[in-house]
Amino acid sequence: MNAKPLVTLFGGTLVLALGSLAPAADTKGAKVTFADQVTPIFRNRCGSCHNPDKQKGGLNLETYSAAMQGGGSGKVIEPGDTDGSTLLQLVMHKDQPNMPPASPKIPDVEIDVLKIEGGALETSGSNAATKAKAKFEFKLDPSSLGKPQGLPAMPEKLLTEPVVVSAKAPAVVALASSPWAPLVAIGGHKQVLLYRTTDNHLVGVLAFPEGTVYALRFSRNGALLLAGGGRGGQSGLAVVWDVKTGKRVFEIGKEYDVVLAADISPDHGQVALGGPGKVVRVYNTADGQLQFEMKNHTDWITALEFSPDGVLLASGDRNNGLVVWEAQTGREFHDLRGHNAAITDIDWRLDSTVFASASEDGTVKLWEMENGNTIKNVGAHGGGVASVRFAKDGRFVTTGRDRVARLWDPNGNKLRDFEPFSDLALEAVFASDDTRIVAGDWTGEVRVYDAKDGKRLTNLAANPAALATRLERAQKAVEAARAAADAATGALASLQAAAADRSALVAKVTKSRNDAATAAAQSKVAADTLDRTLQAKVAAETAALAALKAASESVSQAVAARTAAEKGSAEALTTAKARVKSAESAAQEAQARVGKLTDEKSAAAKAVSDARTAQKSAESAAAARKAELDAAVAARAAADKAVADRKPATDAALAALNAAKLEADSLAVEKKAADATKSAAGPTAAKGT
Repeated sequence: MNAKPLVTLFGGTLVLALGSLAPAADTKGAKVTFADQVTPIFRNRCGSCHNPDKQKGGLNLETYSAAMQGGGSGKVIEPGDTDGSTLLQLVMHKDQPNMPPASPKIPDVEIDVLKIEGGALETSGSNAATKAKAKFEFKLDPSSLGKPQGLPAMPEKLLTEPVVVSAKAPAVVALASSPWAPLVAIGGHKQVLLYRTTDNHLVGVLAFPEGTVYALRFSRNGALLLAGGGRGGQSGLAVVWDVKTGKRVFEIGKEYDVVLAADISPDHGQVALGGPGKVVRVYNTADGQLQFEMKNHTDWITALEFSPDGVLLASGDRNNGLVVWEAQTGREFHDLRGHNAAITDIDWRLDSTVFASASEDGTVKLWEMENGNTIKNVGAHGGGVASVRFAKDGRFVTTGRDRVARLWDPNGNKLRDFEPFSDLALEAVFASDDTRIVAGDWTGEVRVYDAKDGKRLTNLAANPAALATRLERAQKAVEAARAAADAATGALASLQAAAADRSALVAKVTKSRNDAATAAAQSKVAADTLDRTLQAKVAAETAALAALKAASESVSQAVAARTAAEKGSAEALTTAKARVKSAESAAQEAQARVGKLTDEKSAAAKAVSDARTAQKSAESAAAARKAELDAAVAARAAADKAVADRKPATDAALAALNAAKLEADSLAVEKKAADATKSAAGPTAAKGT
């Protein structure tokens, strides 16, 4: 439990927080009890405002049980914590506002009675109350952060009886999805609903009697669920449940007003809260003590979240303030400027280097943490953005006043719009496998969409009926199903009988068809046999006619051949006689040609002899010409040698000639100049000369 309960002031009246009681100086050694020592002080100093008839702040200090129960801000007596008692801080005037209001500090002897020593006793026979301690160590080993070993946490045999059944569903202002298990949490008035996303069944209801849930966060390993909320203007706190058992394992942050934003660090060591008080408070889960406060914001804290690595904490307010803090020290890391309207949501990308902020100015901005610069400005929804959530792969989904849930790729490019709601779309989250998106609106409608094609798969009830009602509906559905099954069974029997009749008819028809087929086959065989017989008869007749025709043709051919033979014999005789005569003439012509050829042979022999003589003469002439040519070549070579031998002398003569010419030209020029000079001097010069 929180070791420092807070107080709420109504009209200047103190709502007390009391620790265990200790003996005053004048009662040393005696037990200090509520009935004997504390009640007189309360009646004298506080009874006018905190009595059974007038319970300012919901606090009644008349009896021990009423005082231990606390008031509207929760439990006000925390045994065993002297230094952390808000009562002592206020009545000793060490904190503001001083109590009682507009009065001097109460006497020290009364303060001593209220000091915390051992335990709060109702009477002398009572056992001392002790300060509640943490049930177990929440903080995780850093190596165990992220995906859990084994199966992710899922509710095990939790009750599904709703705490509240309203006339209509509440607005969906808090929605969270387990990072590893198929589990979605929906916040409402005095309860949190847990739905299994594989079959969309309600698998648990967690009670939140402190008021309305405004913030929901699963821990990074999915084992814990954090809810922040309360009653507006009265009280607020954060509660942590064990997801498997549904047990409330932690409460922290007794606030004066409702908690609007809350988160638990990845190692479970810290819880951060924010709300109308304009202050971000970070508590240590080991002992519930306040670690530090960040007071830079100027308006209600509307969004906050730890980075996935637990190093940073980002928070936003209603006056567009956006600040990043060091999670372990509370020191400011970045003061980010860019939005011009209220911050509505914050979500970190899985790598902790970038986070997204949503604003009523209609934009979603992506910020990098090295220098605190905007790396993407997305005009997401006209009229204002209500929420933003990342998937593991960097895609993100948003909702807004345009009644639409919208999916974006990691670069801020729109992928698709989902089916519009009938009112403002308030929240949207990815299911654990990132294949589905769960979104809710102002009317309390919760839809499950397929992220790939945008189709609506089903709806989840944000205001489920009582278990008895659901059971009654289920029984009626079973009865209706049973009646339908009985009707179907009767219809099946009729169908089976009809099927049997149809089977018999089919068998009869089949037999008739088979018999007809057999008769047809037999008829076909007979027809084929008759057809083959006719074909054979026709073939025989055709063969006989062909033989008769062939015989007739043979006779005709024989007669014609005999006639032709007789005629050919006569013609052959005549031809033979002519050939004999022609052969005799050819023999005579051949004999004449032989004589002629003999003469031609003699002439050819003579021509050959003459040609050989001419060839020998030509060869002699060619040899003479070759000798002449060789002599000419030798003479040419001698001449070339003589020219070569004379060339140096010729070159020297030419050089001398050229030099003489140059000298003559030079002398001519000089002479011409002298003549010109002489002519210019005239007779006097000549006379002198």
